[in-house]
Parts: sequence; structure tokens; C-alpha cells
Amino acid sequence: MAGVNMKIIAAALILLLGSSALLQARSIENMRVSAQDMRVDTASLRKQAAADRAEIKPAPVLVQLIVNFFKLLFAPNGDIEISNPTASLPQYDGELEDDTEEETYVEGQAYEPVAPADLPEDPFPQQPPQVVYQPQHQETRADISGPGGGIPSDLKRKAMEYFNSNSGRIQNKRYIGVVDFSKHSSQDRFWILDLVSGAEHAMHVAHGTGSDPDGDGYATRFSNVPNSKASSLGFYLTGDLYTGKHGKSMRLHGLSSTNSNALSRAVVMHDSNYVSEGNVRAGRSFGCLALANSEIGKALASLRGGALIYAGLSNSDF
Repeated sequence: MAGVNMKIIAAALILLLGSSALLQARSIENMRVSAQDMRVDTASLRKQAAADRAEIKPAPVLVQLIVNFFKLLFAPNGDIEISNPTASLPQYDGELEDDTEEETYVEGQAYEPVAPADLPEDPFPQQPPQVVYQPQHQETRADISGPGGGIPSDLKRKAMEYFNSNSGRIQNKRYIGVVDFSKHSSQDRFWILDLVSGAEHAMHVAHGTGSDPDGDGYATRFSNVPNSKASSLGFYLTGDLYTGKHGKSMRLHGLSSTNSNALSRAVVMHDSNYVSEGNVRAGRSFGCLALANSEIGKALASLRGGALIYAGLSNSDF
């Protein structure tokens, strides 16, 4: 009897184990099928996502903004390089020689001042003041184009926005200067904007040798690095007047990360014989804003005493 009971118990255990194994096998099979279904669904989703991505084409403007952002982010010391703006050069009547003598700056050293008699009392007498300057109205006044106008609207807007946001540190609130380094050096590309009359006074200005390595008259490289001999983009505040190697000159203080070394690099505004108001390609400076003999007095007289100067590239992010 005991033997029979043991057989029954053993059979029951075998049946129980078999049932458990069968249930486990079915569970594993169900999991495998589910996993296959999941893989199929995931593959379908990947295919759909790939198709969706193929239909999405980033806007060229957005791509260019991203590229320029990373250029600024990873450009050490304000190094910026742009493509040559045009395949053909403008027609001009001649070329002037490059600068051969670099300005210097030694902190604490005294320099010969500019005699007041060497500067015009009224730099632009043909444009007498019409109204008293009021900060809250300067945007309206700056939109008025006077004789010799031509400041690119995007550069004027950036200059005025900076002026508005930083007016407390800008002492000379009558004039600001704007440079468009995208233009050829044989053309007007430096303007002095009268915030009282709204008049724009245009003139030529040189760029640095390091900004124009092939000497074609277009600036395509900009740097804040000492000894680069390049022009620098950004906002400047005018400083002391002095008589230097080129005669009448004015120190410039860089306010941007792209031109913060302007003072120590001796990047200044100065008189020159290699810039003319005629239709000729200007010579190249060592990075300074060099002006023609006929214009330097007007520029120094109007922009002295802590005025804002903005050097940029029209139709760009710089």
C-alpha cells in the first residue's frame, strides 16, 4: 500500500513539474513573440522617422546663423574670416602704397598732444544744428538721411542699439562713427553720423594688411591678436588725441571681445598719405582706421571726447 502511495505521489509531482514547464515554455514563447512585435514596431518607427527627417530641410539662413555662431564661439581672440564678397573688383583709377610705419603704445608714456588750432572748430559747418539732442529722440533723428548719406541700415541699427544701451559710458553724444568693412577700400565706407541734424558725412578709410593678404582692396580677415596687422570688428570708444608717427591721431578703446586689444595694439585713428577721397584703392594700414589728409581733422574734431565708433560688415552677423 505504501508503495502504491509513493507511486501516486511521484506521478503527481511529475505531472505538476510538467505542467509548470509547459506554462513556462508558453510564457517564454509569448515573450519572444511580443519582442518580435516590438522589434517590428520599432523598425517601422525608425523608417517613419527617417522619412520624416528626409522631408525636413533646414533653412539656409538658419544654417548660416548657426555657422556664424560657432565661428564666434570658437574664434580665439576675435579671429574672423569671411569669403571674398564679390568675384569682380570695382573700377578704380589707381592704387596707393601701403603703410610702412606702425603706431606704438606704451602705457603711462606721454605723447605730444594735438594743438587745438590744428582741428576745425566746426567740422561740418554746412550742417548747422537744428535741434538740441535728446536721448529719447535719437532713434528718430538718426533715421534722417542728410547729404552724403549711405550708412547701411543694419549697421546703423546696431550702432544705435548699442548707443541706447550704453549711453551712460558714451560722453560724446553728438556724433557716432560707422565703418562698413564689406565695401572696397576705393569706396566711401566710413560715416560720421550727426545725431542732431541727422546728416551722414561719408569718407574713405583704410584696413589692415592682415585683413587683406592678397591686396585686392577687400578686407576678409579680422583679428584681435597682437602683431596680426589686421583690422578688428566691434564697438570702439574714442580716447586721447596725440601727435604720433602719422601726425594727428586718436586712441581707440575696444569695447567688444573682438577688439579688446585695440589700445595695446596701438590700433588708432590717424592721418595718412595712403588714403584718398578719389576713386583709388587705399593703401593698407597696420590695423588702424587711417583717413585721408583732407578728412582727419573733421573726424578727430567731431569724434573726440568719448564717441562711439562701430566697425562691422553690412548684411552679416558681424
